[in-house]
Amino acid sequence: MASTREKEDLQRATIRIGHFEFLNGYPLYYGLERGAGWNCFQLVSGVPTRLNRLLLEGGLDIGPISSIEYAAHAGELLLLPRISITADGAVDSIRLISRKPIETVTAVGLTAQSATSVVLLEVILEQAYGLSPRYDRLDDAAGGGDLAAQLAGRDAVLLIGDRALEAHYGDTRGLYSYDLGSEWKRLTGLPMVFALWAVRRSFYRERPEETLEVQDRLLYSLEYCRGHWDEVVAAAAGVYPFSEELLRSYFRRLRYDLTDEYRRGLTEFYRRAAAVGAAAAVPELEFVGG
Repeated sequence: MASTREKEDLQRATIRIGHFEFLNGYPLYYGLERGAGWNCFQLVSGVPTRLNRLLLEGGLDIGPISSIEYAAHAGELLLLPRISITADGAVDSIRLISRKPIETVTAVGLTAQSATSVVLLEVILEQAYGLSPRYDRLDDAAGGGDLAAQLAGRDAVLLIGDRALEAHYGDTRGLYSYDLGSEWKRLTGLPMVFALWAVRRSFYRERPEETLEVQDRLLYSLEYCRGHWDEVVAAAAGVYPFSEELLRSYFRRLRYDLTDEYRRGLTEFYRRAAAVGAAAAVPELEFVGG
């Protein structure tokens, strides 16, 4: 039986890492199991808003955080400089599904699973279309995600992740489907950074080398997936209710880097979010290893 000291050492050795439940995070984690050191990680799954909360409350050491949440809590976090979830144009899995053309919507239901997408939609509707619709929150768990029920009494609903893919590629006859990645690109000419990877400053102070090792492991996972897409797509098809053709197309749209161009897109998002009152100011991007 392990001693109290051994249990404390094991707890210290295990790094708690946030794990997206959605398909867009699949390539960041799939390859981890093919690399060494898997037992040093404890993956904690959840939708973006849950992972945001856990990271900020200390329930995670390192994890993804919605871009807009980083803006509100930059003083508590440092960013991993080489990882994000980004799209340069269409993203497929962040969509406004509407009964009316987008320029005429007056009532929108918002998913409670994402903070960044909600602000992104507000920016697009106000700055691209001059709209200030009535917003209310969807009950994402109600009715098994019945799209017709969610649209009742509303012109449109904002959906993310697998639900957005299911809605867009399902039976949407008579409905309009708007990709927010495409809308952002049309508005600004820039890519959109939906999520960043961050570490609590207190954790980084104590374990800087391990923090960088986590980034290396995630990058290894990405590189593994990029070299084994047939394997990754086949594996994902066994987990998610989508065809291999759709999965292959979806993975091609996603970017996981954080290049200078993506950072410009992120800063522009913060500037526009501040302009609509959804962010206090444009935060300084502070990275580990700097």
